[in-house]
Amino acid sequence: MIRLAIIGIIALLISTEAAAEQKIQVGEFEIHYTAFPSLLVPADTANLHGLTRAENRLLLNLSVRRIGEPVPARVTGQVVNILNQAQPLTFFEVSEQTAIYYLAEVVNQEKDWLRFTLEIEFSKDHPPYVLEFNRQYY
Repeated sequence: MIRLAIIGIIALLISTEAAAEQKIQVGEFEIHYTAFPSLLVPADTANLHGLTRAENRLLLNLSVRRIGEPVPARVTGQVVNILNQAQPLTFFEVSEQTAIYYLAEVVNQEKDWLRFTLEIEFSKDHPPYVLEFNRQYY
């Protein structure tokens, strides 16, 4: 059931231009990430994972892969709005046989410009990677 829920989320992400997935290559690791309005998540899927669907909520989704296989990671970070107000991000892991996802909820205001800073630890042999990106939400 969880697998179907996550597949549903990913299908929504891939099919929605506003929630276009991004990918960064860090050595042999691929980091996939996206942030999108929580209302795009079906209500039953949100309930299953304890997510809040609301106009002022975003969902951040991140995964790490190496040679096509999921890699466990430790993800921390924060998001800062245009008024320089910081909000820590609390990620939780969703693990499946073929995938591991890290999800965090973000409270945002209408027409907000957000600056995300994430620190991703995915290997003892590799220093943590800092990922920074911006998003504007209408």
